[in-house]
Amino acid sequence: MMTIWTPTLSGRGPLYRQLLDAIRHAIQQGELPAGSKLPTHRALADRIGVTVGTVTRAYHEAEQCGLITARVGSGSYVRDGKASPTEAWHMRHATPGRIELWQNLPVALDRSAAFQQAMQTIAQEPDCINGLMEYDSAEGNASQRACFSAWLQQHGIDATPERLYFNYGAQNGLLLAVMLLGLSGQPLLCEGLTYPGLNTLAQTLKLQLRGLPMDEEGILPDALERACQDGLYRAIYLIPTLQNPTTAVMSRQRREAILAICARHQLWVIEDDVHGLLPTERPPALVNLAPERVIYLGSFSKGTSAGLRIGYMLVPAELHAATGQAIRATSWMVSPLLIELACRWMRGGDADALLQQQRLQLAQRAERLQHHLGAFALRYAAGSMHAWLELPAQWRAASFIAAAEAEGIGLASAELFAAGHFSTPQAVRLSISHPPDMASLEQALTTLARLLESSGPHTTLL
Repeated sequence: MMTIWTPTLSGRGPLYRQLLDAIRHAIQQGELPAGSKLPTHRALADRIGVTVGTVTRAYHEAEQCGLITARVGSGSYVRDGKASPTEAWHMRHATPGRIELWQNLPVALDRSAAFQQAMQTIAQEPDCINGLMEYDSAEGNASQRACFSAWLQQHGIDATPERLYFNYGAQNGLLLAVMLLGLSGQPLLCEGLTYPGLNTLAQTLKLQLRGLPMDEEGILPDALERACQDGLYRAIYLIPTLQNPTTAVMSRQRREAILAICARHQLWVIEDDVHGLLPTERPPALVNLAPERVIYLGSFSKGTSAGLRIGYMLVPAELHAATGQAIRATSWMVSPLLIELACRWMRGGDADALLQQQRLQLAQRAERLQHHLGAFALRYAAGSMHAWLELPAQWRAASFIAAAEAEGIGLASAELFAAGHFSTPQAVRLSISHPPDMASLEQALTTLARLLESSGPHTTLL
């Protein structure tokens, strides 16, 4: 049933922003309880004397903030605070007057010259481009696999062409890993706070996630050992380098301890290393230490170009047949043309140049992060696109996020990253790579520092 609700606008700022603030305030005060159906755009516009476009924009912003959800053909409803990962984790596009620290997007770089050069060279080779326009095998082109393997070896990953498979980004690679291990509907170990895409996949494929306790290096070996005693698990998903969301980096000693436990209990390891090329120094990848136990997931997105959607996997020999079958079942193949573009960037040095630009940009942004928020409980590791901020005692995560939203800043709550029923701290993730420029980042960090220094959420109420 539709809620009869008439908001009071503050008279400060744009009308859509006033309405957004009124929605947020009504939810906080219980005037709009969870599950309430909001008035239609037309009905509310007529009631408060604004345009339908103003209501539409306010509802859109409220949905982006996680306050409400729109159901096609039904209307807009107040979220119950327990939105599924599928609903909560999505792409947020920039909107005027808003700064997103929400998602780990690569820092925006000018890739046009590299793209043009690669396309021009391909276009001058008719036999090559005609071949790229045809179907290919699930395993991919041999020369392209050799190119990627050589490039990864230059960056410290023990890759070989026969173990390498392409996919459409690491999210697709994660799906393939779950498929080839036959984990659908099965239990899966992971870090207690983990990549939201795993939560989404778990919901879709009915994976039963068990999140394990963590410290500053990632999961605790003792916790993994205890979990393995149950005899229920066949695999574990880990982000050992620049862990998402905590930024933890496993030491070599910790990596060896974890792998020893996995070997003892015959546990497959899915290593998500999408951020692994960003730091200039790092411990060896898990796949380097245990190549026949680890399914390695990497991506061309974070360091070079997200839009190409090129990911890669290193797969143990006994899983090769299953990997090819999984690729054929989901996409048949990965576009040879897109892979060739990436290969041309690698051979011509553009891939390394873009990666270095990304590193430099992140280093500059990290310096500003430390300048503004270094006095707080901030965790950051060199090369990371994100930071982890544990909040002062006067703040709960929900209140802090609401206060930041009122200032036009989008944050990701710890709840978004919780695996299964893992208890979440009062913390938020800040993606310093997301804002389009340094000025926007400076503005956001300055605002967050002011909020953190304040006495708490009561100072931000309407």
